[in-house]
Amino acid sequence: MKHKAVLITMQEGTFLIELFPEDAPNTVHNFLKLVESGYYDGIVFHRIIPGFMIQAGDPNTKDPEVDRSLWGQGGPGYKIAAEINGLQHDRGIVSMARGEHLDSAGSQFFIVHRDSNFLDGEYTAFGRIIPIALNPTLPGGFQTLDMIANLETDNRDAPLDVTKATIVEASIAEDFFISDFAGPDRNTSSIKQLRVAGGVTENYLNYLHNISFDLPLRWEVQDGSEDYLMLVLQPTAGEHNVQAEIEKSGFVPQVIILSEEITPIDLEAGVSTAFFLIKGADEPKVSANYIFENDDGVKAHLVVGTQELPIPGTTEIEQFKIIQIHFMNSELSYSIIYVNLTEWFRYEINAFVQTVDNFEVMFDGKMQPINFSESPVFRQIIVDAKAKPEPESLPPVRVGGCLIATASYGSELAPQVQQLRELRDNTILQTESGAAFMTGFNQFY
Repeated sequence: MKHKAVLITMQEGTFLIELFPEDAPNTVHNFLKLVESGYYDGIVFHRIIPGFMIQAGDPNTKDPEVDRSLWGQGGPGYKIAAEINGLQHDRGIVSMARGEHLDSAGSQFFIVHRDSNFLDGEYTAFGRIIPIALNPTLPGGFQTLDMIANLETDNRDAPLDVTKATIVEASIAEDFFISDFAGPDRNTSSIKQLRVAGGVTENYLNYLHNISFDLPLRWEVQDGSEDYLMLVLQPTAGEHNVQAEIEKSGFVPQVIILSEEITPIDLEAGVSTAFFLIKGADEPKVSANYIFENDDGVKAHLVVGTQELPIPGTTEIEQFKIIQIHFMNSELSYSIIYVNLTEWFRYEINAFVQTVDNFEVMFDGKMQPINFSESPVFRQIIVDAKAKPEPESLPPVRVGGCLIATASYGSELAPQVQQLRELRDNTILQTESGAAFMTGFNQFY
């Protein structure tokens, strides 16, 4: 599909649609299948809104006897799943039209007439018009787009002159290759509001790293990702209860989300056994260390521990508590980590729980929830984490009822993953990126 394009021939012009199967493979496949079958031949651009978009793909428009009030309601008789991606809905972008449900597209598509980036993350963009005319004797590209967009319409945005809005033929251009134009603009991530029981929540979607999760209420995300995922979630100024805690403690609680390459050690265990460490602190005292599986057979490594950190220039010691969960898909290992002062740890543990509960990542080519938060192991650890901290010594470490050694402490990662090696080698705050990443700890250094 990568080297195919679609040529749309109108009565008074043409345009060529470049396709993006890397972003929407199933949508592109469906579009090519319909084009090849002749489905779009004779179909009308039935909805025309200049300055916004033009829309086609309804087979009802082929029949001149059909009531125009039915235009826009037809389709191929099936629906396809949405493939939301980072393509921006700029002028010339081709995207799937749909109903209220995200997975309700079929054959109708629209072409953006003027930049409409409020559509980003809501519709499946899968192609774009090549902006120039391929035949110097015929209008093409954006000229044809403008010609259709400027047709006179009725009060339903349908064209009055149907002949000028009708696709004469849609055909596949084989061995397509273009090198004179820059790639389309893309968003790395998006945040959109979702209606849920009890109100509205914000969903964070990262197109580059194929992960999504619901943000904890009144928390925000800071993205330091490059080749690998590196996100920091922190409470906003609007989270007044947490801000009061921060004023008393001097530390900003954080949920940290990382990805890294899978190492041979991870493959052997079926999950990462790394620990997240604080530079300058003592060795961690581990209170819980479990490996368990979800209903799909995916393993998770759940660790809870504390580290004591001397405050320079004083005789005081701060104790930090850390909970972290590790898991893998076929390509990467992921970590979700919550860090706070032990005294205040239990108050914001729900931010960690919500992140894990709604976390989705790519499994077998499809975004799927990780489904760890319903595990009895996970739920009991969270109950324990919400309890008031006890000064007594910590209990022994067990996995599945058996004592285990935490040999992964200080172990080395693959050499090409420098930032994540710094985490495991206990040197994260010795680097410029690490210092920026862990800003919450800067007051102690």
